[in-house]
Amino acid sequence: MRKQRFYLLILTTLILGACQKDELTLPASVDVNFDLIPFVKSDIDYQSSQALLKNSSLSNTDILGQTPPPGLIKKMEIFKATFFITDMIIEGIRKQGADVYETIPFDPPLEIQLDERKTTSQHLSFDIPQGVYEKLELRIFMGTENHTALEFQGEVTPGKSPTITFNYQFVLKQEVTIQATKKAGRPGDSIILNKDHKEQASLNLDADYFFKFFPIPLLAQHKKEELTEGNEIIISNINEKDTPFFTAMSERLEESFSLVFE
Repeated sequence: MRKQRFYLLILTTLILGACQKDELTLPASVDVNFDLIPFVKSDIDYQSSQALLKNSSLSNTDILGQTPPPGLIKKMEIFKATFFITDMIIEGIRKQGADVYETIPFDPPLEIQLDERKTTSQHLSFDIPQGVYEKLELRIFMGTENHTALEFQGEVTPGKSPTITFNYQFVLKQEVTIQATKKAGRPGDSIILNKDHKEQASLNLDADYFFKFFPIPLLAQHKKEELTEGNEIIISNINEKDTPFFTAMSERLEESFSLVFE
């Protein structure tokens, strides 16, 4: 009789364990909304800009040695961004259950267009196993031979000329890793995904953070001809002459992305 009870207890434990394991494999839906935080800088003080550069990682002789024409650029704005996602990898560590590693390829690449001046937004939905995630990361791969990885778009306003279109391009392929956080929580808080609830999240691209130390005095100096003639300004990481604009700015790119769960 004792042996039968012992076998019954083992069987019950195995069944409960299998049910729990099955529960942890069930998919939870996540809806991601893409958003752009714009950059606006007006009433530019060139002396203050130079001092700011000296305290940033952009500090170098190429920038600080320039003497830009005072007041050549009165205002700079970034209000649009476009990037092409080729692959997305989701990595997660859960309190219970196996670690999660999901790959989502996009063929053709997924084009994300963000425009702060328009009310429309773009969404991306995907499923991952439910559970309590102690760590959840999103790796995004951007760009192909035929698609620019990421482009910021905006305008600069010279002192005595009409507003000029401004483009800042990461033409070459880029990869960023974004660690998910909770909107109303502390850093390191777990993210709970449940199969019975569609979780909302925002993937933010913070242009205000990225361009905080952008060398406007250097732009006024190196792009003087375009500014004077009113031509479109294009800054590209495949143009050797534009290297000073990417020297330290590239280091801020990954930190400019965030994934925030409601």
